[in-house]
Amino acid sequence: MKKGIKVLLLSGLLGFSSTSFALSESEAEDLADLTAVFVYLKNDCGYQDLPDAQIRKALVFFAQQNRWDLSNYASYNMKVLGEESYRDLSGIAVSNDKKCKSLARDSLSLLAYVK
Repeated sequence: MKKGIKVLLLSGLLGFSSTSFALSESEAEDLADLTAVFVYLKNDCGYQDLPDAQIRKALVFFAQQNRWDLSNYASYNMKVLGEESYRDLSGIAVSNDKKCKSLARDSLSLLAYVK
């Protein structure tokens, strides 16, 4: 009987630990924010030649560097989160030139890691 309880507890802990590392809501929002930055750079800052495949690789690289588990990525409506982030970013009351320079300075270096 004791062995059965240990197996039950162990399987419960393993089940809990595997779900506890799944992408959290705040991490999903962070990925959406970073996606919105790249979309903004492409649409509003003249970086339309940035390859989408390289951007996707950069997003995955970013998640991996933060040790985020993307196994439940599809459970979030990333399109809606990204659109909200893009609207928020577009609404920041800073000149577009300053916004573009800042976003490019802080984000484009991430693309260098995934060529």
